[in-house]
Amino acid sequence: MKKHILIVDDEQNIREVCKELLEEEGYKVTLAVDGKDALDKMDLEIFDLFLIDMAMPRLGGLELMKMIKQKQPLAVIIVLTGFSSIEGAVKAVHAGAFQYLSKPINADELLEATKRGIQYSQDLYGPLQQAFEPTAEVFKKDPIILHGFSAEEKVDFMALGRIRKFEVGESIPLGDDKSGSIIIMENGEASVWLSNTTIDYLQKWDSFGEESFILAGSTIVSLRAETSVKVRYFDRKKMLDFFAFKGEKLLKRFMINLINSIHFKWRKSIQRIVMLKLVTGDR
Repeated sequence: MKKHILIVDDEQNIREVCKELLEEEGYKVTLAVDGKDALDKMDLEIFDLFLIDMAMPRLGGLELMKMIKQKQPLAVIIVLTGFSSIEGAVKAVHAGAFQYLSKPINADELLEATKRGIQYSQDLYGPLQQAFEPTAEVFKKDPIILHGFSAEEKVDFMALGRIRKFEVGESIPLGDDKSGSIIIMENGEASVWLSNTTIDYLQKWDSFGEESFILAGSTIVSLRAETSVKVRYFDRKKMLDFFAFKGEKLLKRFMINLINSIHFKWRKSIQRIVMLKLVTGDR
């Protein structure tokens, strides 16, 4: 998963140059025009590193840094400063900033500082993340819900699905009507949101909406494409007809797979929520 960086600067050219440099290195980058905008974006996403300008309207860098630390105590912050605000940058470092970089930005210094900052962030979060990861690892050659199916049965089942494509930032509906449907990720990455919190990520061969096969109805979560994605939709009625034809034995195997998939998925989600609450101090 790409490391996510928030760049906060009121100068558009600096924001765009830094974004281009970092994206070329494989990072995911979000931009904020000032401190207020940055705080709004923190309500929607989790960031691994912050690049913050010291001198901004509405909310200065030092004040923003303190508010970020209140929301995310282990946040790793690099401050950007002009010559006239070096003293402020030093104060920010004393207050917990990881490093400061002087403007105009040097590309090599930016990339090196970012690399070290991301590693530092990983060193802080890594042990905590591992403590809350499920102990069992699932090697995904195919979807969990198709475990134990023969090669022919997998092909027949996958043929039931309809392919839809979504671009970055688009919402991924969990069904076209109230009959319910299961989705399987063909490629790309999607995030799972509960209210304003990301509780999971879906990648190739991950499935979602298993509950709707058991009980059709609305869901309390939403999905969003983080990259260009291809999703295969499976209508509940078509699946029921499929298993009516294939026989009760395969249906029972499928139901066991659904239960295992739901358990594994929600265990990951609950552990992520607990981890985020511990890290952010959210009550």
